[in-house]
Amino acid sequence: AVVSTQSTGFLAGTGAERVKNNTEIRIVDGTPSLLWDLDGWEKRYPDSDEPPYSNADLIHAVTPDAKILAIVRNPVSRLYSEYLYFWKRSRMRSEIRTPQTFHSEVLKATRKFNRCLEDKSLRQCCYSSDHSNRVRIALGVYVCYVRDFLEVFRDNLLVVTMNEYHSYPLETLTKIFNHIGVSKPNLEDFRHRLVSSETLNKQRDDTVKEVGEMLDETRELLSGFYDPYNSQLAALLDDPKYLFF
Repeated sequence: AVVSTQSTGFLAGTGAERVKNNTEIRIVDGTPSLLWDLDGWEKRYPDSDEPPYSNADLIHAVTPDAKILAIVRNPVSRLYSEYLYFWKRSRMRSEIRTPQTFHSEVLKATRKFNRCLEDKSLRQCCYSSDHSNRVRIALGVYVCYVRDFLEVFRDNLLVVTMNEYHSYPLETLTKIFNHIGVSKPNLEDFRHRLVSSETLNKQRDDTVKEVGEMLDETRELLSGFYDPYNSQLAALLDDPKYLFF
């Protein structure tokens, strides 16, 4: 992970003492790719079938008492949202993207992933760098990455779903605050902030209007692909909410 100059400046100055003397201060890294990105491991360990470590091992080696929070979204909607987001913000904006082109990309990606599983383990296929960056199908196989973090951090790992955060924001945030060990805010003040806060991701709705919703056949295809892995995640964490029904 890359540590920002702002973070290093904070710690190099009075930040370290402030953190040490104030139990309510937490240093947070919100990099989503820390959950899954092991880019380059095949080159470093060419004789290994699977990565001999995970990012969980690296984080634990430096900060063994770290509290890990993973917020996971229905992998079907996550994939289409990512597809639209990176198209909107990248030089690929000049490409014509439609629900039909997404369906074609999904067909290729799911077939390639399933072919990988014919002679390789799920973990090797998930961490493989031989996947398309256009449709990152493996990132929604959460059970692969969550299992690695759970093995290392145990009770210091909390996994919540985007749906429960949207449906029960106060309860979910209270759970998160308890997990990281800071005091809960005044609930009335917190409720007011949630109600009056502005929605930041408005461009997603505009992009969907421009491109179109995912095709029903694509949603059915992706649901069939992800359902077994969602079931494994629900069993691993002993909670049916990870089935994403």
